[in-house]
Amino acid sequence: MLAKGDRLGGVRAATTRLRSFLVAEIALFALASLLHRGILARGFEHSKAAVAEGIIALVLAIGFAISVYSPKEARVAALWTQGFALLGVCVGVVMILIGVGPHTRLDYAIHAAMAATLITGLVATKRAQVIDPGSLPE
Repeated sequence: MLAKGDRLGGVRAATTRLRSFLVAEIALFALASLLHRGILARGFEHSKAAVAEGIIALVLAIGFAISVYSPKEARVAALWTQGFALLGVCVGVVMILIGVGPHTRLDYAIHAAMAATLITGLVATKRAQVIDPGSLPE
């Protein structure tokens, strides 16, 4: 059996990894939203995609905030918010496939990066053992 200090170090590492994925995902969706607003570059404007990506970034940020202020709920919050974001990416891919929105290589690459990051984050979060440090025996 691991000592409290060893387990606590593992918990901190898992929580840090979980939060790192959330921060990367927030940044990815925020940048995609800015791109679709025409702020980062011209030619990729799509207002509905910008709104959807902004909402997803906000939901991921809420998951991050929960992980900071309620560490024992971090894993559940990350799973739900990343799952929501992945659902949004799937909707975006379907929209592209049926002809709604821009059809550029950059859009395909952004959606692929979003999906890959979210799936990797979900797998890492599912595997993470995030527990309340206060619940460990003395």
